[in-house]
Amino acid sequence: MTRLKAFSIHFAISATIAASVVALMLLLWYAPPFFAALGGQQVLLILLGVDVVMGPLFTLIIFNPLKSRKELTIDLSIIALLQAAALIYGMNVVFQTRPVFVVFNKNLFNLVTAGMLSDEDIAKAKNPNYRTLSLTGPVYVYSEMPTDAKEGSEVMLGLLSGKDLPQFPKYYMPYEEHSVTAGRAAKPLTELKEHNPDRNADIDNAVHASGRAESDVGYLPLRAKYQDQTVLVGKSDGKVLKLLQIDPWENAALPNGNKPNSNK
Repeated sequence: MTRLKAFSIHFAISATIAASVVALMLLLWYAPPFFAALGGQQVLLILLGVDVVMGPLFTLIIFNPLKSRKELTIDLSIIALLQAAALIYGMNVVFQTRPVFVVFNKNLFNLVTAGMLSDEDIAKAKNPNYRTLSLTGPVYVYSEMPTDAKEGSEVMLGLLSGKDLPQFPKYYMPYEEHSVTAGRAAKPLTELKEHNPDRNADIDNAVHASGRAESDVGYLPLRAKYQDQTVLVGKSDGKVLKLLQIDPWENAALPNGNKPNSNK
């Protein structure tokens, strides 16, 4: 076997594995626009760089057909082990940062990842449906500040350590039972169009696909780690109609890209 052939075989295997990882991320865990909202492209670039580029490149560099079979086996095994370790580490990061809940509270949605929730907090969920984390995309839930003084203090103390209400599964409730609240909080689409004049066609297409009159469609922000998104909901019932990769904030069209402090 020549050096180039060894490189080609290694590259083909690595590319196949990488394609499977991309499919898993985009079709199961990070369906658009969650991929952009959570900065999935950064993780993906690292995985592709290590597993599709570096691994085969090392094979191209060290492969020498004049070496004995034993020497080649050792060399290629070391490369494969390093590549596998990098892939396992990367996939663990991807798994821990996958979106598991979209939490509506007050006047916006929050995207919560697996890594934001501790096992202890998950076990405290009052609704048994929320004591396990989804493997097939995020679940929409509703949450509101508890009226009990002790529980309210727990949430307030959590804020001091950067733990907001959406990170308390014990207060999650089915979104469908409270979706009307989201519909009442939804802002008119005229505001979204004004903030994003270059995306009006995308907004109109989404409204048309929903089958609803524009007067019955509003929008709410989806706050996420890397990139905030827009959620279209029915004003009359709060049903989630479409997620758009559009900046939901008032000054989205400003050249400097500054956002209100309240959205972070």
